[in-house]
Amino acid sequence: MPRTSRLKISRSKMGIFIPKDKLQNLKLYKYSAEDHSLVSRYVLKKWWNLFVKIFPMSMAPNVITLLGLFFVLGNLLCVFYYDPFLNTDSPRWCYFFYAFGLFMYQTFDGCDGCHARRTGQSGPLGELFDHSIDAINTTLSCIVFASVFQLGFGYLLFIAQLASVCNFYTSTWEEYHTHTLYLSLFSGPVEGILILCSLFVLTGLIGPGIWKYELFTLDLSSLGFGVYGINTTTILSLLGLGQLYFNISGTMKNVSKYYKSDGKLLDKDVDKKISDAYKGLIPFFAYYTSILALLYTFPETITDFGFPLIISIGSSIAFCVGRIIVAHLTLQSFPFKQVPTAIPLVQLVIAKYLISVYGYDRASTLGAIIWTGAGVTLGIHGMFVAEVIMEITAYLDIYALSIKHKKV
Repeated sequence: MPRTSRLKISRSKMGIFIPKDKLQNLKLYKYSAEDHSLVSRYVLKKWWNLFVKIFPMSMAPNVITLLGLFFVLGNLLCVFYYDPFLNTDSPRWCYFFYAFGLFMYQTFDGCDGCHARRTGQSGPLGELFDHSIDAINTTLSCIVFASVFQLGFGYLLFIAQLASVCNFYTSTWEEYHTHTLYLSLFSGPVEGILILCSLFVLTGLIGPGIWKYELFTLDLSSLGFGVYGINTTTILSLLGLGQLYFNISGTMKNVSKYYKSDGKLLDKDVDKKISDAYKGLIPFFAYYTSILALLYTFPETITDFGFPLIISIGSSIAFCVGRIIVAHLTLQSFPFKQVPTAIPLVQLVIAKYLISVYGYDRASTLGAIIWTGAGVTLGIHGMFVAEVIMEITAYLDIYALSIKHKKV
């Protein structure tokens, strides 16, 4: 079959996540970023520009992005072998290995853009690929973080993941409206990763016992609760949750500033634009509210089935972020409705019905439902990634993992 015929057939199948009339907007893509990080500007960019030279000019930038993820996957395999329940000491070398893997992930993540400019391959697929890998990494790195600090499968890991994915969601929401990726003086992808690497190295030098040191005791028995020992790990987790306020308020401020500075908008339209933009945060918090409702009804879910729950949350947020990025690249309306975000409520209703009405065994029913949810969310996200890559590569006549049209 002639190539043009195959291309026409491919294009005729488009439209699941990118409407046909929006594909043409891919050609309007122009990357925009503001990096206010001093570490990135004066240290890391010099390192990336030096390190990127090891990659051959024939290598596609997306391959570099994908290779970076394998460092995190290596860390994860090490965690699963030595500390599958995220609550025991690992060999000292593991913590140095985790620091190296995370730092190399950051390095490859920074080099893919440098290499794209070297080879003349910058484009919308690269940004989508980069954000998609970052979205996956947010959850996988949380599991490694939980092992180092021995959080176990429980609410501390839940909080750590919430802080991580919330930052990623809000920054992507911000980029959708401002069409610019902002990196503040202190940001997760730069300073946040370097701090984690430093903490991993410190753990390797001193030992994981440093994170078990009890700082004080919190007596809440007068309020109907118990007595809790507060250690350094608890403080770090709560600080991570507390910084969400500054991240969310910062992104909201940037979005508000963007619309207020738009000279094409009338004064009466600015407030409406800002209000409509803020509504894009509602799906995220509504989703987490449904998760909390599930955990309130079945408290053992977070401990007994923590792994599939965390994977389900990570896959759902990765899907939502991917949809926002695609909407940004193709100038679509903001994707408020996301199928995976309804899964916790569906799980809650089904579990309640089967256990309370039909008397099914509680543990086995919850296990089946939570694991099924994880499988469904992984499947939906995988389908999304495959479909969008196929649509973009077919329309732009490019390859995802190799260079089709070399720079002249």
